[in-house]
Amino acid sequence: MKILMIHSDYIEYEVKKPAKGAEEIPNERKSGRMDEALVVFTAIERDDGDKDISIATEEIIRMAETVKAERIMVYPYAHLSSFLAPPNTAVKLLKDLESTLRESFDGEVSRAPFGWYKAFKISCKGHPLSELSREIKAKSDATKPKGEDRFIILNFDGSELQVEDAVLGDDAFSIMVKKEALRAESGKSEPAYARLCHKFGIEWEEMSDAGHMRYGPKGALMFDLLSDYSWKIVNDMGLPVMTVKGTNMFNAAEPAVKEHADLFGDRLYFIDTGDKRLVLRYAACHQQFAMMRDWTISYRQLPFGAFEVADAYRLEQSGETMLCFRTRRMNMPDLHVVCKDESEAREWFARIHERIFEEIEKLGRDYEMLINFSSRKAYEESKEWLLTLLEPRKKKALLHFYPEGINYYWTINIEHHIKDYNNRMREIGTVQMDVGNAKRFGIRYTDADGKERYPIILHTAVIGTLERYLYTLFDVAVIREREGKVGIIPLWLNPEQVRFVPVKERHLSKAKELAELLTRNGIRAGYDYRDMSVGKKVRNAKQDWVGYVIVIGDREMESDTLNVYIREENANREMLTDDLIGEIKEKTKGMPWRPMYFPREVSKRVFG
Repeated sequence: MKILMIHSDYIEYEVKKPAKGAEEIPNERKSGRMDEALVVFTAIERDDGDKDISIATEEIIRMAETVKAERIMVYPYAHLSSFLAPPNTAVKLLKDLESTLRESFDGEVSRAPFGWYKAFKISCKGHPLSELSREIKAKSDATKPKGEDRFIILNFDGSELQVEDAVLGDDAFSIMVKKEALRAESGKSEPAYARLCHKFGIEWEEMSDAGHMRYGPKGALMFDLLSDYSWKIVNDMGLPVMTVKGTNMFNAAEPAVKEHADLFGDRLYFIDTGDKRLVLRYAACHQQFAMMRDWTISYRQLPFGAFEVADAYRLEQSGETMLCFRTRRMNMPDLHVVCKDESEAREWFARIHERIFEEIEKLGRDYEMLINFSSRKAYEESKEWLLTLLEPRKKKALLHFYPEGINYYWTINIEHHIKDYNNRMREIGTVQMDVGNAKRFGIRYTDADGKERYPIILHTAVIGTLERYLYTLFDVAVIREREGKVGIIPLWLNPEQVRFVPVKERHLSKAKELAELLTRNGIRAGYDYRDMSVGKKVRNAKQDWVGYVIVIGDREMESDTLNVYIREENANREMLTDDLIGEIKEKTKGMPWRPMYFPREVSKRVFG
């Protein structure tokens, strides 16, 4: 809020015509005069709220008492700011300001109409304190905790252990406890996976803000395949899923958006336009919820999911950004499951939790669990159910109780952490139970008795963000290398699954023919006919992590038998062409497929 205070002999005004958003006024308010007044020219800005009104009231009264003004005139004056609140918000806050001044000031208070073009005259007294400007901005304490974060360890048998009593070692769970509860980070700092990002054309974009990535042709193909895979996962869970698309920015002054954003904290991205402040979404919540409130939902249709691979923005510290893991722009395969009650929500929470574990186990990895609770009560009410999630894998979990006194929109959230190559714990998958946003955004369903009710909504990213899943895949690869194996990525995700290397020009037609045959069979195959030795071309293919590398010479021209280097095995094997096709199709069965995003011929590729 910006105010300009003028101690006047008098002010008088007359309205001329309404502007857009003008408040309705009776005839007697279309003109006015006030003598011996402190005139408070006022601009209500986008982020202003009740606390700003309170601060402004104190400042105005203090000034009125200092100059011994007998009256106060609040005069809306938009020209003081370029970041104005919407008219309905401005009118409400101006009325609140007028009301609080009347209650607190021992004198007359009046307010000129909002949203009207007005002619006015003012006579300024001209003494040293007769003209003062102020910028009113309340410090946000909406999320100021009352109390401290608390941690305990819960075993699958229901026993609890205080963190300070735990015997901690170098295992993944101990490392997570040290990091989260004791704030002691472990491990090396060398980002061993980063060279793989560069290998596949995944890098920072230096011409953008810090923490924004770019993807070359190989990386872009991997990104889109992962997006397809995330869609496949949510549609394989036995749940009706509505796939949606939407915008990535929302009006920060919208009450539901502002309230939700205030709970999120200080990592928000804002864009200021001529008349609005927009917040870049930090998940798919805003868009999906804005759609859901317009849907007609019956209890017969519950549960259902809404899904979007949403670009989301978080203002991470520039010095803490990490390729693929901690970025300012991420892509979140965000599934929201709309449930009629807590029982149904717990059932689907458990299913999602199980699928999160299944996905990481496909990569030969395991998760440790950090379970966040909005209150001790939320834990006590769900402990027995929670144990059913821990018992199948004989897991223990680190429980984190958030400070009391905040009106959280959620009750329980499980963060699924892996231990990476550098012995650091990294959150990948997550699932959360939301009990507040349905009401906040106006999402309702009709129950069996015809009554409107608010559903419970689950938030989940089964494989984490696409970037973090890539991080996990690369981490798996560098751990394989540490174990003395050849680093690999899943064959279905490999940008170039097969490369043919012709020995001479006379072998080129056969290499092209085989590459085209494999392409018709849904296999990404290229060929390398650059002017260099066969040995160097084979080494380049291996450096590019091509899944299968095949040299085409005289023998291959006359026979259907191929000598195939298989990266996963780090060995050569004799194979018939049909067997090669069959093996690759079997290994990639049921997984997404897209064609190459670059030429089949290596010499035609302009990227490194």
